[in-house]
Amino acid sequence: MSSVPPGVLILIAGANGYVASVAVQVFLQRGYRVRGTVRSITANAWMKAFFGPNFELVEVLNISTTGAFNEALEGVDGVVHMAMNLDMNPQNQDVIEDTINSNLYLLEAAAKVPSVKSVVITSSLAACALPTTGEPYKIDATTWNTDAIEKTFKPWDGRGNPQWHGIVLYGAAKARSEQAAFTWVHEHKPSFSFNTVVPNVNFGIAISPENMSYRSSAAVIDAVVKGYTDAPSILPPQWYVDVKDTALLHLAALTFDDVNNKRLLPFGGRYCWTVVLEILHRRFPGKVSLENVKESAVDAEEE
Repeated sequence: MSSVPPGVLILIAGANGYVASVAVQVFLQRGYRVRGTVRSITANAWMKAFFGPNFELVEVLNISTTGAFNEALEGVDGVVHMAMNLDMNPQNQDVIEDTINSNLYLLEAAAKVPSVKSVVITSSLAACALPTTGEPYKIDATTWNTDAIEKTFKPWDGRGNPQWHGIVLYGAAKARSEQAAFTWVHEHKPSFSFNTVVPNVNFGIAISPENMSYRSSAAVIDAVVKGYTDAPSILPPQWYVDVKDTALLHLAALTFDDVNNKRLLPFGGRYCWTVVLEILHRRFPGKVSLENVKESAVDAEEE
């Protein structure tokens, strides 16, 4: 029997995010009670009616401050930390320290709550590498994005593509914050189990877009449907995973007692926008404005 069985209370930090909202649904469907953190209960009040009586909201204004999670952690058995400052302004060097602090403050607070038995933090492929379309690469659970880390030791000098440097900054923030979390766990040896989930691009369902619009990678699909020609360049061809599978892996990481101190990497398959567009046009005839896309490479076959 799992030490975090159905029926207990799970905290999902950043519950109004794209992947997190799917995780809320997955946990509820499997019999868990869920407490979600958001920056504004007023702006996200719809979630309580949408998810039902086993879901509650708590407000955390700034996840990067000490004590931010104290109230939210009361009485929970498991914690899934999916919240992050997604400001990818290349000048926002503070996002790295903010992301590190968010992880550490959550771990420190969770260690003081006797009921907490398991903690999972959401990372990203960007913590391992920033893939370039057409260039094969290999990663595993020991791979870290040292290139992004080194490039962000100093603030951006303004040269190069600002969008790309924002992505590099995101990769550095994810890598360093995940490393800091594992270091903290190794040094402090808390009573709870600890794992991270490291997905690549998430595609699939979106929870209630009429209430919270399309977010993250779902927003790119929405932009493609609306005909924005530059949208595919935001997420060039690489590996993807079904967002439900990512949510399920968080559930497994939190509840399987024999999974501890692991980096779990969910990857479903390769994609290219030529195929994505073909699927969209076939499934939603007459509703997709973007007709075609120019791609320098559509796949990076294994060597």
